[in-house]
Amino acid sequence: MLSIDAITSIEDEYYSPSHAPALGRAYDALVERWMEGAHDRETALRLLFFIWYGFAEPSPFTGLRDVNRIRVVDLFQRLGGEFSTDPEVLFVVSVMCRLASWALGDEKYWKDVGERFAARLKERHAEGLSRQTFTRRGAYGHYFAVQWQSYLDNPD
Repeated sequence: MLSIDAITSIEDEYYSPSHAPALGRAYDALVERWMEGAHDRETALRLLFFIWYGFAEPSPFTGLRDVNRIRVVDLFQRLGGEFSTDPEVLFVVSVMCRLASWALGDEKYWKDVGERFAARLKERHAEGLSRQTFTRRGAYGHYFAVQWQSYLDNPD
C-alpha cells in the first residue's frame, strides 16, 4: 500500500510541464488504500474528489477511468455525511455540488447537500481554512486551492 506522500508524488505529475494524465494511477493507489482498510480522512477526501473529477472531466485529459469502484455514499459518510461540521468537507463538497452535482450521483440530492453545506460553511465563517490548507495535497489540493481563492474573491 502506497503512502499518501507517494500518491501525492504521482498526482504531481499531472501538474508537471508535460501535464501527464497520471491521476488514474493515483486513483488506483487510493482505491487500494481504501480496500486495505485505510479509511482515513485524507484518503476519503481524495477519493471523493477523484470520483467526482473522473465523471466531470474527460478521461484522456485526467487519466481517470472506472472511478466507480468505491461508493460515494461510503466516502461521504466517513467524512461526516450530511451532518458534517468540518469546514474543509463543507467547502469541497459544496464546490463539487455547485459545479457538477450530477457527477456525485443523484443531481437533486447533491444540489441540496451542496446548498446546505455552503450555508453551513458561511455560518462558520470558513473557520480554519486558508490556501495553506490545500498545500502539498496533490491534485485535490491544487484544485481546491484555486477554488478557495475564487471563494475568497466572491463568497456569495
